[in-house]
Amino acid sequence: MVTPRGWWDLADADLFYPDDLPADWRLSYFANCFRTTLLPAAVWTASQAQTAEQWHDDVPSGFRFAAERALMSPVEPGARQLDESALTRLLGSKLDGWLDALTDPASAPAISGGADHSLRYQLPRTEQALRTDQQRYAVVVPSKLYRDLRAARVWLNRMTELQGRSPNLIILERPTSDTLANWQELLELLGLG
Repeated sequence: MVTPRGWWDLADADLFYPDDLPADWRLSYFANCFRTTLLPAAVWTASQAQTAEQWHDDVPSGFRFAAERALMSPVEPGARQLDESALTRLLGSKLDGWLDALTDPASAPAISGGADHSLRYQLPRTEQALRTDQQRYAVVVPSKLYRDLRAARVWLNRMTELQGRSPNLIILERPTSDTLANWQELLELLGLG
């Protein structure tokens, strides 16, 4: 799956979303074009349960959410509106997995130079007991590969060699909607989408 850091995080969001589209309909609009979105920890932890229920209801059954783990527990009880177990329950089968926290999106690791700097991507706790043998990982795409899909294919093949399997989640930082669509198509052509 390929995703930006939220359906609002498109570089061309002002052009992608129609001017007269209400802000609370943007997720549904995004979900009609793309298959997944990453929920940054700062967004979902500050949300109410009703908001997560609305996210679940606003997308078709095949759409998936990936959630970034929160870096630390809240300092005070009640500092967060949602925790991992609540989000897992509220999103249900539409929650694909949990991503290790990204401390700084600009310095997020990616596989390069032969080293494995991938991010752990785990199944939701409710499914982990059933499929504990399944190893999953995510990567952040270097921005220089956004437009060079031939080089992106080579990069993806190299990651697959290094890991012994293809990534489960591919993250693009502030892509345009066209870039995201092109990457989604690339994954389908490579049999990864």
